[in-house]
Amino acid sequence: MNLVDDFRELSTDERFIQDTKEIIRNDLFHQPTENFFTIVPGIKGGEQVAAMKGFEYITTASAGCGGAGVSPQFPAFSQHWNPKLQEVKLSYCYKDFLGHYTQWALANGYAIKDLGQTEMALFIQDHTIKAMQLDFQRMVLLSDANIAAQDILTDEAGKAKYYDTIDKGLIPTLQYLKTLPEFAAAFVTLDKNGEATTAGQLALGTEEALDIYEELEDQYDFDSDMILTSNRLYKNYAKWVKRANGLGVQSNLDNTVNGVNPTQVAGETLVPIVNYDRWKKNDFTVGGAIHLPHFAISTRKEFLQVGVDDIGALENLTFEYIGGDKETFWIKGNYMLDFKMVNPYALKAAL
Repeated sequence: MNLVDDFRELSTDERFIQDTKEIIRNDLFHQPTENFFTIVPGIKGGEQVAAMKGFEYITTASAGCGGAGVSPQFPAFSQHWNPKLQEVKLSYCYKDFLGHYTQWALANGYAIKDLGQTEMALFIQDHTIKAMQLDFQRMVLLSDANIAAQDILTDEAGKAKYYDTIDKGLIPTLQYLKTLPEFAAAFVTLDKNGEATTAGQLALGTEEALDIYEELEDQYDFDSDMILTSNRLYKNYAKWVKRANGLGVQSNLDNTVNGVNPTQVAGETLVPIVNYDRWKKNDFTVGGAIHLPHFAISTRKEFLQVGVDDIGALENLTFEYIGGDKETFWIKGNYMLDFKMVNPYALKAAL
């Protein structure tokens, strides 16, 4: 196994680089991000995104000749795409790279003595995909360009650079919309988020998630196709389905033993975001409490849009080894990214 030579040859192998791009593209945009966001390729900075309410109250009884006209306002909410460059820079010294590589090889059943370019290519693809997949989802959910000034990050100095990558992700967008009088009625207060301690925030009652989901579903202004939710709320609802709603029949016993997969509430599909709770606990705990540990939003996936410059996203994927004293392996890539809640008239959310 010649680690440096294998890496250098891969860095100039156009077929390997193109194959890696394709794998990363598919993973980023289809599993699992596209389960709850709509990917919009080819966005341009400054391009307008507008949501229009329908017209009504324009038909009146005829007043005959000379009757006055009606001039209704155009009810719209307008935004503009503002994609920002995202950079991926993985850097490892020789010793660390070798350690990760050999651990990966052993975990995947490869013999160390047989490792070559093929195995290294698989390692880089696997390694890069997982890192980018998680980052992509985290940024779209939680990024805020002004996050450093909000005192909500556990490690402000160390973590802000991972969360200020776009103007506003989904959660900051919902927080902003909640401050606008026009959308105040679209929000439900999630009481547990206001508890003073983490223990109080996470101690959900037996029917807490059920009550929240039912309140989100109890609206008549638009048709939604999902309730996007934090994982802890989702699991709280699963417990209710399995136990509190038990009717003493065999199916309930089976659910208790085998687990339950409650995908709907009152006909609305539930889509939990598993990593949300981990990110909030690790990165947003300040003063003994988590910033917004729970959330849920009833809307349509088509209104949660992730804008990228190209469906491939990665414009420049490069691999570089720097020898000498540094002995560093580099894996680099970049792409443009933005998020927009394009129709805030069609949402009901709990924060």
